[in-house]
Amino acid sequence: MFLHLYGLSYSRFRRLKEHYESHGISQRTHGNCKRLPSNTLPQAVVEDVKSFLSNYVEENAILLPGRIPGYKNDDIKLLSSSETKMSVWRDFTAACERSDKQSVSYSKFKVLWEQFHPNVVVAKPMTDLCVTCQENTAKLVRSANLPEGKKSECVRAQQEHLNTIKRERKLYREVCEESKQAFQTVENTIQLSEQHDPCTLDCTVHYSFNYVQQIHIPSNPMQPGPIYFKTPRKCVFSVNYVIDEASAVGKGANATISYVHRHFEQHGLGETRAYLHADNCSRQNKNNYFLWYLVWRTISKLHHTINYSFMIAGHTKFAPDRCFGLIKGAYKVNYISSIYKFAQMVDTSSAVGVNKAQLVLTHDGRVIVPVYDWASLLSPYLNKLPNINTYHHFRFSTDEPGKVYFKEYASSPELSFMLLNNRAVVPGPTVLPCKLNPEGLSDERKLYLYREIRPFCKRGTEDFVAPAP
Repeated sequence: MFLHLYGLSYSRFRRLKEHYESHGISQRTHGNCKRLPSNTLPQAVVEDVKSFLSNYVEENAILLPGRIPGYKNDDIKLLSSSETKMSVWRDFTAACERSDKQSVSYSKFKVLWEQFHPNVVVAKPMTDLCVTCQENTAKLVRSANLPEGKKSECVRAQQEHLNTIKRERKLYREVCEESKQAFQTVENTIQLSEQHDPCTLDCTVHYSFNYVQQIHIPSNPMQPGPIYFKTPRKCVFSVNYVIDEASAVGKGANATISYVHRHFEQHGLGETRAYLHADNCSRQNKNNYFLWYLVWRTISKLHHTINYSFMIAGHTKFAPDRCFGLIKGAYKVNYISSIYKFAQMVDTSSAVGVNKAQLVLTHDGRVIVPVYDWASLLSPYLNKLPNINTYHHFRFSTDEPGKVYFKEYASSPELSFMLLNNRAVVPGPTVLPCKLNPEGLSDERKLYLYREIRPFCKRGTEDFVAPAP
């Protein structure tokens, strides 16, 4: 029973009993302690490896991970993605040769690495679009030989930036949650398929919108070799609008405002308070024109209050990107032969139906969603906000028509600016701008599609994608 409880074999119990009777309670010494294996490393070599790794990590590792997904530990240290354990081992071997010291094998080097520096890993290759994070990371890498004061300053700057990102992300999640709870209270009383009059629902609804990069039609997942070097027909997906190359009028303010305006008209819930989130656009004129449109909506009493927020540049992953990811995943494995097939694929790209496609223009040139010249309509009445690219949050209200409240970050003090030139002269609520007609495809582009792309179209869709010029 004693041997069973302690997990001992009888032979081990007998050896322990003999040792106790001869030496009392003392540590046992292995019988082969005087003869080391032939491959045993001297202690001096192990110390050399430890010193080399410590110096290498001090000079090259990033002390603060920053905006690097996949590493949640606070004590992690990252080496550049261009480095590997093999390259570090080669540097160690070269250093040993120069100093006439004994090196170690690569396998032993990895074992000692895990033993002495388990928190040092090689960063995964990834895209980090945040310039501030990249600059701060570079400063941290170069701060190895700097005084402690400057090191602390680099770490403090990066930490402040990360704290700002966390606050902005927290605000985004809180707004999404508030809108979700508000919608659940009225979900059973409204019909989503019907149009709703403005300001008939006393709640806050959150909207996110963005452009995704263009795709090409036709798209064959088997990818025939010759089409790789050609330029098929282009298509862009924005909000839920499928924009064919022939119907595109650019990604400027007029197109963006027109698509958002139609979405409010056709799919809005008639909410009194709207909260908008968008990717951070670096074009100052486009942002100003969109502010003018939001002023026009509050003046026209299509919303009582509107909050408009930009995501921090480089940290702009939000809900639309998830939908775009579903579309891109389906696009890679489906044979897309026309814009109609692409719209059908968008509708089926999500099991829960979060993606719905709306064609802007058909292949025969029929315009479904017109683009209006909002910039020309509103420019006589409104001023531009100076240094608009430095601010991320804007607020409008019908109580103060024409005035915009803005701030740099969520925790920054709020400022105000009057956008209206003359408070007595405002654009009418029923006046819509002139329509902008798409230029369509040039003769040269039509001829290229007919000659180069038509052979790759699925039978029956040639005239949709590459008709005869």
